[in-house]
Amino acid sequence: MKRRFVAAGSAAACAAALWAAAAEGGDDPFVVHEWGTFTSMQGSDGVVLEGLTREEESLPEFVYSRTEIRECPLRAQGWKGLEVAPDKVTQKMETPVLYFRSKTARKAKVRVDFVGGLVTQWYPVSDLLGPPERGIDEGPLDMSKVGRSFLQWDVDVLPLGAAPPAEVPAVPKDDPWQFAREVEASWLRTAPRKGPDRAGPVEAEKYLFYRGLGNFPMPLSAEVSEGAKVRFVNRGRAPIRTVILYEVRERDGELRARMTTVPEVPGGGEARAELKGGEWWGDLRSVREKLEAVVQDVLASRGLRADEARAMVRTWSRSWFTQEGMRALWIVPDAQVEALLPLSIEPKPDALVRVLVGRMEMIPPEEELEMEAAVRDRFCGDPRKEKVAAMRLHRAGRFVEPHLRNVLARTKDPVVRASAERLLAEREGGGK
Repeated sequence: MKRRFVAAGSAAACAAALWAAAAEGGDDPFVVHEWGTFTSMQGSDGVVLEGLTREEESLPEFVYSRTEIRECPLRAQGWKGLEVAPDKVTQKMETPVLYFRSKTARKAKVRVDFVGGLVTQWYPVSDLLGPPERGIDEGPLDMSKVGRSFLQWDVDVLPLGAAPPAEVPAVPKDDPWQFAREVEASWLRTAPRKGPDRAGPVEAEKYLFYRGLGNFPMPLSAEVSEGAKVRFVNRGRAPIRTVILYEVRERDGELRARMTTVPEVPGGGEARAELKGGEWWGDLRSVREKLEAVVQDVLASRGLRADEARAMVRTWSRSWFTQEGMRALWIVPDAQVEALLPLSIEPKPDALVRVLVGRMEMIPPEEELEMEAAVRDRFCGDPRKEKVAAMRLHRAGRFVEPHLRNVLARTKDPVVRASAERLLAEREGGGK
């Protein structure tokens, strides 16, 4: 077979041409596609906030995690659960999945490194991971001091169209985990382990999955001023094309949404955007449908198949498109992806496409004032005000900790500061 290699981030037409050749019975290309997300949160001044560690979509119980003890073949080699809350997290790497396509059965060795971060969750079982896990007696893990981590898999790639292996775990039809399976790709099965020290279950899935937490800068930042005016700044060399700015708010008792796009933020440059006034707020459902179509088109333009783009949008639709807040979605430049997530696959794929989305949550000045008022009233002694404040903080969901840290960084009011510190302490102690 004549070998042809397409670099990561190649145009969709190149991957499609390779797949067309396979469909005609000519070559048998080995194709790998990946999608995933980097999520961060910034104040109106563009400063990245710490504390983004909570889960947004619950993962199935069979997923392995460094944040709690799970049965795993690596336990026999002395690996423990992390068992401590990570500290100084500024980036959350969410749901990268790797799809493989081959007409014939193959074996593959896959290793992904996470530079500046810790891989915390994965499936199926890994053959090797590092650095070694820590115990609770070692105290909080400072993510700013984690230089690198990695995962490695040895898998059998089943022929495209083969029946699902018996080892595939069941999940509900409406689970995001199932959405990611609805792609034309080869089923994967972990290779049987040899020797008593490596005994363990054989597991199977449609893709390789991993997640992680990190502390590192991204090239794009945003400053937000009153009136939903945004100044995007690109500190990287590569241009960032098609930035989608989107906002969801409760207005008159209903969730409403609005969006706009920025064609490009040039390398080393900036671009400005503005979400129009109140009359431009639209019905959440109609705006969401428009946004989903735009995002799928952007993903496909970067080389993902239509079913992969659809699976990614369905996986994140509830959080990206329906949760209150202002956010920007953009495609992380290829060079940044390779620097943060070096990927090694043996044998080398004929085509490799990696599309990682940057998701940047932003706090407009108006929301900063609203959150500061909620923090001030949370323990004011007035039951009515305390209830309203608690409800507002609850609406922030998993983003409440970055909100509280932003309030702490901005406020000059000692009452607000004391309340924010108390709320943060309660969260660290397991409170709500």
